[in-house]
Order: sequence, then structure tokens, then C-alpha cells
Amino acid sequence: MPAQPASRVPDEAHQPPDEPLWCSRCNTDKHLLVNSIQSHYPPAPNMVDVAYECHACRYSYRQIASVQKVAVVLNRPGIAQGVLQFGGQYLHCGEPMKTKSCELRRIQAPLALRPGDSERLYEIYINTRILGCQCGFRMEIPD
Repeated sequence: MPAQPASRVPDEAHQPPDEPLWCSRCNTDKHLLVNSIQSHYPPAPNMVDVAYECHACRYSYRQIASVQKVAVVLNRPGIAQGVLQFGGQYLHCGEPMKTKSCELRRIQAPLALRPGDSERLYEIYINTRILGCQCGFRMEIPD
């Protein structure tokens, strides 16, 4: 008796498609910047969810791609990638950024809830983290 039914499709057939990273507006991959790389769910060998944009036409994309297809864009000389979110880490200058401090920020905005009402000033408080890297670059993100 066989260990698996004859109709079973191999796992490789269930893998997500592996299309190259590409800008459909410019019809090229020469101007792409990778913004985010996340684990793919359900897990698939060597596959990630990637968000990227074309810096020429400012159009954004998100897709499932192989690590190799993402590496083609990341390793291309000429275009500085800026800040890359890789899982829970933010990378700048090729190294993970570190928390330098935490802040409580206040955001205020005038708002009239109904037409004819006078505007009231509403505010919220947000905890943020200030991240920095070796080169001195800093950024602030919600905590």
C-alpha cells in the first residue's frame, strides 16, 4: 500500500508565484526601492512579502517574492535604499537601528463635529521611539 495517495499534489505546486519585482508604469525594475520585507504566511521556503516603490513614478507595490528576486533589487548599485523595515527591525546604512530614547508626543487639531458648531481643539498623546544608526540618522516611530 503506498504511503501517499496517488492524487496528492507535491508541495512545490502550492508555492506562491515568484514574479520579479517590477514597475508596471515605467515597465522596468531600474528605479525600485524596497521599503519592507516581512515573513510570508503561510510559511513558504525562501518566500517573503515585500513592499516596494518606483522612485521615478512614485507608485507603490506589494507582492510575494523569493528572497533571490528581492536580493536582485537590494544588491543593485546606484540607488541608495534608505530605511528598510525587515521584520521588526529598521535598517539604515546596512545595520539595525537602535532605540535612542522614548517620547510622549501630543498631536492637536481643530475640529467641528457638526456643521455650524464652533471648532474645538482636540488632542491625542502617542508614545514614540526615536531610532538612530551609526551614521547619525534618526527617525521617530509610534511605539
